[in-house]
Amino acid sequence: MTGLQHWSTSLNAYPSLDLDQQSTKLDALFKQALQYKSVLETLLSITDDFVYIKDAQHKFMFASDAFARLTGHEQWRELQGKDDFDIFPKEHAELYFEHEQDVINKGISLAQHEEPYYLPSGELGWVSSTKNPVFDDKGKVIGLIGISKDITQIKRHQELIAHQATHDCLTDVYNRKAFYDFGETMWAKLQRDKAESTLLFLDLNEFKQVNDRLGHQVGDKILCSFASFLKEECRDSDLLARLGGDEFVIYMGGDKDAALSLARRLISASHKEELLGCAISIGIAHSSNAENLAELVKHADDAMYKAKRSKSQQYCFYPFLRA
Repeated sequence: MTGLQHWSTSLNAYPSLDLDQQSTKLDALFKQALQYKSVLETLLSITDDFVYIKDAQHKFMFASDAFARLTGHEQWRELQGKDDFDIFPKEHAELYFEHEQDVINKGISLAQHEEPYYLPSGELGWVSSTKNPVFDDKGKVIGLIGISKDITQIKRHQELIAHQATHDCLTDVYNRKAFYDFGETMWAKLQRDKAESTLLFLDLNEFKQVNDRLGHQVGDKILCSFASFLKEECRDSDLLARLGGDEFVIYMGGDKDAALSLARRLISASHKEELLGCAISIGIAHSSNAENLAELVKHADDAMYKAKRSKSQQYCFYPFLRA
């Protein structure tokens, strides 16, 4: 029971007191309520968490100084009477309002719910919010108390771990495991849709010799430049990955003409200084010649080696028909 609630209850308990006694009691209870308010304001001024108290109309009544600073206010009192739409971007305010509907309308607590917000730098941050309803003596919800803890660094660390698990640490394209995980899903969807797909298997000629002669640092730069070049040429819907060494794959929806067009662009634009003379060999395999993704990769790999051994062509279609 809050100090103010205690104040109200205590007055009702002394209906027969004379005016002087009621005045004395009222004065004591008022001082007690002010003490509760003072303690609350002290707590709100020293905590680093984002603490806020809202009424049933989602209007701010109290807030921690940390929350006030987050919203660009010098003092939390500047927030009184405002709601999230007065303070935050509309897309975030709408989320907060939606999340609080069950708290205020149904009296259901919201526990450790992740919510976005913008840091003062303009970067996207995240908080973990717990919001509990506040009831009056009759059980009616009259507001909520929320505590939001900043978890931006935790989220970024989690995202970094997830990224590292699926991306090649050198070139930052998908790694072998991610390629087969995402590629199998892509293959299954395209098969269900009865859509064509094609895989390009790419290899840098003479890379091993250049790497051995000039050192691994130079070799790493070549691979990173090659990966960046492939990213620029690929569509957003294409799946680009490094399988290992200087071997890369591009899995794409579409017919052979789309794959051929991409192969020709890659070869014509591959004469870059950053590649230090390492030409590209490309093997191309179409989904009509494979039962699954693994078989498609093998066929494209075989075609790439045929192109690599050829003196006259840099790309080859499986089953080895010149494009």
